[in-house]
Amino acid sequence: MPCFHKFYGHPAHMAGENGLLPTWEADTLIIGTFNPCNDWVINNQANYFYGRSQYFWKAIPQFACYDEIDNLDVVAQFDFLKKNRIALTDLLISINDVDVENEDHRNWIGSYLDNELNNFPDITWNTSNIIEYIIRNKIKAVYFTRLGNNAPFGEQITIIENYCNVNGLINFRLHTPTGLGLGAGAPRRNKLIHRWYEQGGNQFPFLCPDFDINDPEFVWHL
Repeated sequence: MPCFHKFYGHPAHMAGENGLLPTWEADTLIIGTFNPCNDWVINNQANYFYGRSQYFWKAIPQFACYDEIDNLDVVAQFDFLKKNRIALTDLLISINDVDVENEDHRNWIGSYLDNELNNFPDITWNTSNIIEYIIRNKIKAVYFTRLGNNAPFGEQITIIENYCNVNGLINFRLHTPTGLGLGAGAPRRNKLIHRWYEQGGNQFPFLCPDFDINDPEFVWHL
């Protein structure tokens, strides 16, 4: 049985092949990688995108002058996304050449490591749907929560980046919201906020006029 994205076909998403894209209007599109369904990863407790992430829902609301949002509070997450015209999606819809009885397959998918997905050549990508969504919704800015160009996601990111560059759309890659690889510094949330700001967050369409990256609230220390 294929391993589908956990939120493919979510009630808040469009129908059919657009099942990883939301129904509400948006100016900003934030793109991640993959979140496997519970048929394959029983302990995946995420209720919506970035529900497993350490810092996404702690950091992203700050740019819109909101308080942190709990990872499991989907009602507050949807309220924030809709009011600030932000859409979330991922690059990968399903892994097709998999066997749920195969322990290696389960381990590779359950590791949440991008490079382990290189073991599966038959993947259904969301890339063309994403570009159509950008066109249809007149998206102003596209952000990726992944920096590297490594397979399997690097090529798909580049396709979307090329479309954005040709059409003059804001697009940036942001440091992973897991906080891995940030280097020394605490609190981690604040260091990530500074990193995102430097990486293009200063151009978020939802950036609050009162946001100040030098506010003492966002100070971090080595």
